[in-house]
Amino acid sequence: MSAEVIESVVDRRIGRELNGRRLVAVDVENLLGCAPHLASAAVYSVAIGQLADRIGFDDGRDQMIVAANPLAAFKAHGAAPHARLLVREGVSGADRALCDELEQIAHLSERYDEIVIASGDHEFVPVAARLRGARLRVTVAARLDSLNGSLRRMADAVVALPSPAATLSLAA
Repeated sequence: MSAEVIESVVDRRIGRELNGRRLVAVDVENLLGCAPHLASAAVYSVAIGQLADRIGFDDGRDQMIVAANPLAAFKAHGAAPHARLLVREGVSGADRALCDELEQIAHLSERYDEIVIASGDHEFVPVAARLRGARLRVTVAARLDSLNGSLRRMADAVVALPSPAATLSLAA
C-alpha cells in the first residue's frame, strides 16, 4: 500500500493549516436597504443572492447562518433555505443571536478559516476583534452606507453590497 502525500496549505499570517471553509453570518435585515417591515420576500431574496454572488458563496464549502426577528423569519428562510436560521425577538435580537454564535471562538477556529460578517452593525465590532485575536480571517460584507467605521477597520477585508431595495425599485 503506497502512502499518499497531501500538501497542506498554511497561511503564514495565522500560522495554521487552512481548510478553505467559511462561515457566513448574515444579519439579513441590515442588508435590505429599507425598513424590514417594508421589505417584500423579493427584497430578502435579492439581499441573500447579492451577498452570495459578491462573496463567491460555495454550497459545498461554506456554511451560512441567517438571523432575523420573528416577524421576518419566513421571508429570511425563504430567501436562504440552505442556511441555518436563527430567530430572536427584541431590540437587536438578530444581531445578538449571531454574536452569540460567533462567540464560540474555539469551535469556529477548528472548523473555519474565515468568518464573513454580513452586516454593517456596530454590535459586531467586539466579536470581530475576538475572532481576529483567534487568528481567524474576518471579512465584512455590507452596504457601505450602513457600515460602522470601527467594524470596517476591524475587518481583514470589506465587500461592498448594493441595496436590494434600490435594485428592485430600479428594475420596476
